[in-house]
Formats: sequence, structure tokens, C-alpha cells
Amino acid sequence: MLWLAGQVFFLCLVSFLAGAGITVLALRSKSEPRVEDPVTTAEAAETEDAEEPEPMVIKASKKSMRYHTPDSPYYNRVSANLTFISPEEAELAGYQAWNADKVKAPTA
Repeated sequence: MLWLAGQVFFLCLVSFLAGAGITVLALRSKSEPRVEDPVTTAEAAETEDAEEPEPMVIKASKKSMRYHTPDSPYYNRVSANLTFISPEEAELAGYQAWNADKVKAPTA
């Protein structure tokens, strides 16, 4: 009986070492990320200028069917359950601007 327990232990040890060896070989074969040349301050300034500004998030209220831009006094109060990327998109969905009553279209 002791002989059988010794064999089971030996097989478990061999399988553990084989798995550890395969894992080490798999991790060693992956190439390490290359370190590129450091970016100069002039290049960094150019990349910062070239980045696009973050898109404006338009929040909308389903209850009032109005959308709020960041300049709206109610912008922080409106939950962000419904958002648009532009006022035009909100108007296409049937929402009015938060100040639609105050803004009058020019008549020709």
C-alpha cells in the first residue's frame, strides 16, 4: 500500500513540474515590449495639440423631453441615463433644447 502512495506522489510531482516548465517556456517565448526612444518636449507638445478634444456629452431628460448642454444650469442635476453626442442628434430624437422657450428663431 505504501508503494502505491509513493507512485501517486511521484506522478503528481512529475506532472506539476512538467506544467511549471511549460508555463515558464510559454512566458519566455513572448517578446518583451520594445522601449522606444524618449519623446522630446517639442514632439510631446505637437502630440498634445494634435489630440482631438473630448466630445461634448449632451444629457437628456425623458420626462421633460429636453436636452441639456454643459452650459445649462440643470446639467449636473439631470441623470446621464440618456446621452447624445451633439445637439443635432438630440433634436433628431425629438428632444428640445433646455432653453428652447427663450431662444426664438429669426423670422425672415
